Amino acid sequence: MEEAQRSPLTGKRIGFAGRLLSCDRRLARELVQSVGGHVARGPALDYLVLGNGGRPLGESAGRTLTEAQFLNLVCAVTTETLPDPPELTDLVPARHAARLYPRVTWARRRSLAKHGLVRPVALPNGAGYRFGDLRVLRQVDEMLGAGLTLAQVILRLAPAVKGQLEFRFPMAAIKPKPRRISVRPEAESADAWFDVGFWADRDRSSYPTAIAAYQRALKIDPAHVPSLINLGNIYYELGEFARARDMYARATALDAENPRTHFNLGNACDEVGDLLGAARAYRRAIALWPGYADAHFNLALVAEKLSSWALARRHWERFLDLEPGSEWAAVARSHLTDAKRAEATRRKQQSEREPV
Repeated sequence: MEEAQRSPLTGKRIGFAGRLLSCDRRLARELVQSVGGHVARGPALDYLVLGNGGRPLGESAGRTLTEAQFLNLVCAVTTETLPDPPELTDLVPARHAARLYPRVTWARRRSLAKHGLVRPVALPNGAGYRFGDLRVLRQVDEMLGAGLTLAQVILRLAPAVKGQLEFRFPMAAIKPKPRRISVRPEAESADAWFDVGFWADRDRSSYPTAIAAYQRALKIDPAHVPSLINLGNIYYELGEFARARDMYARATALDAENPRTHFNLGNACDEVGDLLGAARAYRRAIALWPGYADAHFNLALVAEKLSSWALARRHWERFLDLEPGSEWAAVARSHLTDAKRAEATRRKQQSEREPV
């Protein structure tokens, strides 16, 4: 706890607003707690970290920090406790990256490094990633979740990332030589329109463009699974759950081995009142990924709606086994208590109805 005492965040109340690009809220909470700070809500804060789309809460919210400033403060320890060079103090251990982005496995991270998309730093106990690399890993994880192969991800990311990791730019006085470019139109493809949609659906204001692009991709290739998944995601965000369910159902019919797509299908079915369909989808997601905590949580909720208390109890218990320290653990324990009580009541009523 010696490091926490030397951190500027020790004993401070830190809040978050907007979407963090380098890490999720769970890791951010762990980072704050590791240096002796406290994550809090409301205006009475010492620091407010503004992520993407976040807005200041007013003067009473304390000092506002960018995401980079927050991460620098987390890592602000003296050289006495951290003898590594200063540039290594902004590293996130590989084990944290693996937990944040489970689809980007060690082998995949190694492939990304070979292509120059990330630059891991060798440490005595493994590897570390700079926060800029986490943004790349997050994009890779999202693309893999959309059904793309790693080769397709690398092909799409290489042009976007090229140059971001280099700090030697040509002088302004050096003029590039003119190049002859071809204006011959390229043949349309589902992948090309998917790329348009993928970059457009990062912001809600550009959803219409993303929808049009994904629909164009599906017109070219009706079996283009990544477009089906992402189009379903947009419809779900817009509250058009029936359309979202149709997209997810088509995607699972074409690619039945993606547990996240089955999970999304279950969410959409639940929203439209198809509880049996939701239960089937969650069960399939769990069959493909037994450690899928969110699927256990949602299946337990659906089981409660169906008054299947034994099923609900099993999946509440399984969720708590997987995520005992989750921010949803207290909710799960409360529901587990209710499920056990309801199951005991049902058994008692059943025994009273049985003839002696």
